[in-house]
Amino acid sequence: MQPAKTSPFGVVGRAIAIVAALYGGHAAAEQRFAASLQANHPMDALTSAEIRTAAELLRRAGKLGRSDKLVSLTLDEVAKSEVRGWTPGKPYERRAIAVLIADAKLYEAHLDLKASVLTSIAQVDRRQAALTLDEFLAAPDVVKADPRWRAAMAKRNISDFANVVCFPLTVGPVLDPALAERRLLNVPCVDRSGAENNLWGKPIENVMATVDLTNKEVTSVIDLGVVPAPPETPSHAWKKSEHGRAVPKPVEIAAPQGTNVTIDGGQVHWDNWSFHVRLDPRLGAVLSLIRYRDRGVFRDIAYQISTSEMFVPYMDPAPTWAFRGYMDIGEYGFGLLSTQLRPGEDCPASAAFLDVTIADAKGEPIGLKGAVCIFERPTGDPLWRHDEAVNGTYEMRPTTELVVRMAPVVGNYDYLVDYVFGQAGDIDVKLGAYGIDATKGAAVMTLADPGAEAETANGTLVAKRLIAVNHDHYMSFRIDMDVDGTDNRFVEDRFVPRRISVDGSRRSLWQVERSPVLTEGPIALPLSAAQFRVESASRRNAQGYPTGYQLLPGHTAASILAPDDPLQVRAGFAAYPLWATAYAADQRFASGPYPNENPDADGLPKWVQAQRSIDGRDLVLWYTIGFRHVPRAEDWPVMPGLWHSFRLRPFNFFDQSPALDVPPATGRTQ
Repeated sequence: MQPAKTSPFGVVGRAIAIVAALYGGHAAAEQRFAASLQANHPMDALTSAEIRTAAELLRRAGKLGRSDKLVSLTLDEVAKSEVRGWTPGKPYERRAIAVLIADAKLYEAHLDLKASVLTSIAQVDRRQAALTLDEFLAAPDVVKADPRWRAAMAKRNISDFANVVCFPLTVGPVLDPALAERRLLNVPCVDRSGAENNLWGKPIENVMATVDLTNKEVTSVIDLGVVPAPPETPSHAWKKSEHGRAVPKPVEIAAPQGTNVTIDGGQVHWDNWSFHVRLDPRLGAVLSLIRYRDRGVFRDIAYQISTSEMFVPYMDPAPTWAFRGYMDIGEYGFGLLSTQLRPGEDCPASAAFLDVTIADAKGEPIGLKGAVCIFERPTGDPLWRHDEAVNGTYEMRPTTELVVRMAPVVGNYDYLVDYVFGQAGDIDVKLGAYGIDATKGAAVMTLADPGAEAETANGTLVAKRLIAVNHDHYMSFRIDMDVDGTDNRFVEDRFVPRRISVDGSRRSLWQVERSPVLTEGPIALPLSAAQFRVESASRRNAQGYPTGYQLLPGHTAASILAPDDPLQVRAGFAAYPLWATAYAADQRFASGPYPNENPDADGLPKWVQAQRSIDGRDLVLWYTIGFRHVPRAEDWPVMPGLWHSFRLRPFNFFDQSPALDVPPATGRTQ
C-alpha cells in the first residue's frame, strides 16, 4: 500500500474526535498500511479522489449545498459475475451509492466514477437515513437551550451544564403519521461530575428531550420525577481498581522471523487462504472472494461475508426507555464508528493495521487509522493429533489461525467482530461484546431497601441507586456462499431416530435424512435438530459426495418479543436465527436499507414473500448471533468480554483432511 497521507478533517472528522474523547475512539498510534490512493481491485473501498469526484457530481446537481449533508457514500459493487471473472490488469467499473439529505428530503444517488457521471438520483419517500455525526454533535446544544429541559435540571439542582453530557439516540419505529416526515432523536443525559473515564454511572434519570433535527427544536420533554443521583462515581482505571494483583510477566504473540501474511491493497493471502477485505461505512469489514488453495488450485467457498444488521432492544417499559430498540448498523454504522485498534493491546504487536478512508457530511475524505487489524496467532491447541499405543507412534500438528478484526463502539458498547481462518478449512465468525452496561438511576441502594423488588424487575442493581437494564443483542451476518461456484443448494441433514428391535440389547439408533430446502425463507426447524449445509449442485468429491460447507451454529437465541411489538416488526429477522434467500445484489441489509424510524416490516420478512427457488441457484444465508444479557454485579463498572460465534467448515468439500500437510511443531521432523 502507499505511504500514509494526512486526510482533510471535516465535520465528520471533528465529530469523530469528540466521540473519541467520550468513548475512546480514534487517536494517533502506530500505523502499518495506509488507505490506498487508487483502486486496484473491483472490491476496493472508495479512494480519496473518488470521494471528491462523487461530492463534486452531487454539488453540480444541486444536492450538496451548505445546508445539505451526505449521510453515506459507499462502493456500489459491480456485477458479481464480473468480479468473479476479473483478473489483475483487466478494466472494471467504479460506481458509488450516495445517501444524502437535501432540502430536508432523503435522496439516493448512483454515480459512475470512471465516467464522472451522476447516473440517477431519486427521492426516498417516508424513510429516514442513518444518524450522522454532525447531528450527534448538534442535538445536545438544542436540548440544553430548551427552557423546559432547563426547568427539569433546576428541579435536580443542576444549573451548570458543563458536566452534563447528552446522548442523542434514535427513536425506534415512528407510528404517528404526523411525525413520519420528521427526523427525530431522543436525548437523555448524564452527569459526568468527577468522572474520570466512565460516563454511565450518574444518569439524570426520568428526563428525556425529543429533538426535531430538521427544525432544530425540542418537540417535547419528558420529566417523570426526580430520582436521587447515585452516590458513587465509577472508574475502570487500573489505579482505581482497589486490588493489588501483581503485574504478570509478559505473555505475547510474536512473529520473530516475520509474518506469513501477505497484504496487497485489500487482497490478503495466508497459508492456503485468499480473500479481499475492505471497510464499509455502514457494515464495517467486508470480506469478499474467499477461496482456499487445494492442491495448487484456488476453489471458491464464499463470495462475501459481512455483518448486516444488529438489533438491541432494552427491556424497560418506562417512556424514557421503552423506545430503545436500536439498529446499531442501519442507524449508526459499524464502519463509521470503528475505533482504532492498538498494537500490543487490541491486537498483537506483530499485526498489520489497515487505515481506511470515508466521506464526511460534505463529501470530504477523512482517514480512520488502524480500523482493521490482521494477525496470525498460535492457539496452543493441536490442529490434529493421534498417539498410537499399539505401535508407539505419535503425530500432532499445532494450530495457527488468521484473524481479521474490527472494533466498532456504539455508545456504551464496544463490539469486536472477528473473522478467523483455520488451517483445516474452517472459518469462525465471532462477536465479542465489551464496554459498559447501559444504566438507569434508581431510588434503592441495596435489595434490602423497600421497593427494591419492583425497581429491579427489569434489570440488576449493580451499584447504589444504579440498575443495569436487561437487553438483547441480535447480530445478523450475511453469508453469500459460492461453494465451487454459484450453483448451490441448501440442505438440512435431519437426525431421525430409528427403532431396530423391540427386545434386543440395542433397540434404537439415529440416521441422517437429507432434506434439500427448495425455496427461500426462515429455517423454522430447531438448529439442534439438524445439520445445515450449502453444497455444490454440480461438483462432487472423490467419494462421489456433493462438495459442500456446513454452517455449524453456536449458542444463539431468537427474539421472544411479541410479533406485533413495533420494535419486533421492524427487526423481523431476529425472529429466526437462520434464513436462506436467493441472491439479489440489492438485498444486503436484514431489516432493509432504511430502518431508522421505520414502522414497517422490511428486509428478510419482506423479501422471502416472493418464495424464490434456491435449489441449484446462487443463494445467501443469513445467520443471527443472538443472546440475552441479564447484567450481573461483575459487569460493573466495565464488562469482561462475552463471545458468541458460528463456524463454516468443509463437509465433503475435500477428498480427505486438508490439514495433513501442515508442518509439525518446531523440532519435530519425523
